[in-house]
Amino acid sequence: MKAKLKCSGFAAILLVAFVFIPLLSAQEDDARAQLPKPVFTKAEFYYARTNPSYFLINPASVRLTRHAVKEERDMSYVRMEEKKKTGEGQRVSIDHIINIATKIWKIVSNNAPETNIDTKYAVAYPQGVTAATQLTHWAAPKSYVYGFYAENLLGMRIVDVEYKVIYTYGGAYKGAGKYLTAVTVTPTKVNVGWGYNFSMNASVPDSAITNVGDSKKPVAAMQLKLFWKIATVLKESDSASVYYIQGDGYFQEIANPFGKVLKAEEINSAKPLFGEKIFE
Repeated sequence: MKAKLKCSGFAAILLVAFVFIPLLSAQEDDARAQLPKPVFTKAEFYYARTNPSYFLINPASVRLTRHAVKEERDMSYVRMEEKKKTGEGQRVSIDHIINIATKIWKIVSNNAPETNIDTKYAVAYPQGVTAATQLTHWAAPKSYVYGFYAENLLGMRIVDVEYKVIYTYGGAYKGAGKYLTAVTVTPTKVNVGWGYNFSMNASVPDSAITNVGDSKKPVAAMQLKLFWKIATVLKESDSASVYYIQGDGYFQEIANPFGKVLKAEEINSAKPLFGEKIFE
C-alpha cells in the first residue's frame, strides 16, 4: 500500500509533501524493520491452498477513519518516567526543540497490544529541559480516535483495530514557548481474524521535531508516524500514516495511504518538517 498526495490550485506552489515509503530516515527504517516477523501454522498453509480468497485483503475495503476528538481528564494515560536532573550550568535553549523520550516504540505486535505501552511516548521540549514538571501552563490532553478496517476477498472484516493518538500541549518555560509532552498512541481495540497477523509501530525521529514559531516565541511541532503490517501466508502488506502536532494544540492527519485528499493550507502548516522537495 502506498500513499499519494493530492492537491489542487495553488497547492503545487505551497506543497512540501512526500510519499512516506521513499526517503525514510534511518530511525524510520528501524521502526519499519522492528515490526515483528509473523509466524504461521501448518493449518494456515494448508487452508490457503484451497481457499486463497480468505487470505487476501481487498484493497478497496481498507479504511482509516477518525471517529472522535476528545479531551482527556489528565495525563494518567501515560506513566511519566522522566526525572528532573539537577546540576549547575545546565543551560536551556528555548528555540532548540528536541525529543528526549522514546523515538521508536511498538504498539501492537502479532495481534496483541503491547503490555508496556503506557510508558512509551515522545516529547518536544526545549533543549536542557529534562521533565514536564519544569514547564508550566500545560493544557488538558487531547485525543483523536481512529479506526482501521480491512476485509478479505470474501467480504469478511478481517482486521478491526481502534487506537487513540493522544498528546498534552501548551507547556511553557518561564512563560515562553508552547511545547509538547506525552505524545503517544494507545490501542483500544484489536480484533484480527484467524490466519491474519497485524502489527503496528510508532516513530518520532529526530528530524520530525522542529520550531514553527520564532526564537522568542517558539512553538514545537512534531511528526508522529505509524507503521503497520498485515500479513498472511500468501501476502504481506505494510504502510504508514502520519500525524502533525503543534505545541499550541493544532493537530492534523497529513498523510493517509487510503485516499485522503489533503488541503494545501494543511500541508503548508507542516512545511518546516519536510524540507524543500516535492514528490509525485
